[in-house]
Amino acid sequence: MIDNYIKPNVQIRIDGVTFNCHMMVLQCYSDFFMDCNNEVFIQLPEEKITPTAFMMVYDWMLAEQPLVQREGILELFNAANFLRIKDLINQCWLCFDDDARFREDTAFLLYLEARKYCLESLEQLMLMRICKFFLTLVASKEFLLLSAREVCALLSSNTIGVNSETEIFMSVVRWLSHNWEERKCHMLDLIRCVRFSLMPPWFLVTLTKNPECPEIEHIVSHAEVRNMINDGITYTTTQFYFGEKREDFLQFLERFQLLSPMQRQWVFDKECNYHHRLECPNLQYITYKSFLEYLEMILSIGKDYWRTLEMAKGVEKHLQCCASADCHKPGDPNLICRIFL
Repeated sequence: MIDNYIKPNVQIRIDGVTFNCHMMVLQCYSDFFMDCNNEVFIQLPEEKITPTAFMMVYDWMLAEQPLVQREGILELFNAANFLRIKDLINQCWLCFDDDARFREDTAFLLYLEARKYCLESLEQLMLMRICKFFLTLVASKEFLLLSAREVCALLSSNTIGVNSETEIFMSVVRWLSHNWEERKCHMLDLIRCVRFSLMPPWFLVTLTKNPECPEIEHIVSHAEVRNMINDGITYTTTQFYFGEKREDFLQFLERFQLLSPMQRQWVFDKECNYHHRLECPNLQYITYKSFLEYLEMILSIGKDYWRTLEMAKGVEKHLQCCASADCHKPGDPNLICRIFL
């Protein structure tokens, strides 16, 4: 009777569409319907559940081996939450937890979909899955259309992959510059996501002493931003001073109640013109213009360029470039001062 819709005893209406169902089936799975009495007609709000979603939910209830498909999964998940169907909610989460299915570009696509349903926990999960795809995302138009809250959430992630922290700063400049007059009110919130202590001190000095373009000058002219930059310079120069005496450096931080910045997921892109050691003859100092040229190169190669990036596991690999092995002497105490991280 259930399989062939014989003698259904309740009508469910959503946005003018009527479904003839068996209340027993609905109540077996849904706490929402379990709270109903003997109603023969139930109107569901279309802003909470669509006719398509209800049809997927009811088919899932009737299936001997219920499956969740990628297409429409968020619409289904949203409906399951509204109808309080615990088994379906758990099955959807099993799909979301599959980081082979939802990672990098596919995670970002699901993130864009999740925004429409205000699923914050899922949004955060998908943002944490973006690593190598980050720079491709920054190069895209979609990045410029993100809200300030979304950009802050993205840049606060420890998992995004960059050649250096300087690219995080340049990403902020790119987003703000897209509409400076409307977005300048968000400037401090975004800049607080930049970890200046992970930048080389020579770059931080050039930011304050000789900003290369109006887009950067707008930002670094703010007193609070200058304080953050100066704090970054203090941290990195102190770190260089202690050199390999890591325990002494940690004691220094503890004494003055300072915190070490969380590391990002560093990547190594051999095609990046400015990812070179300072002693490398091919070094090009990073500027906002060179960063935009790098993004243009990424776009010109294609949306799958991120797959070619290498993860930099360990300091030595992170510092790889085309410089020959004898560019510096082993054990040189000034080496770290000449390295562009």
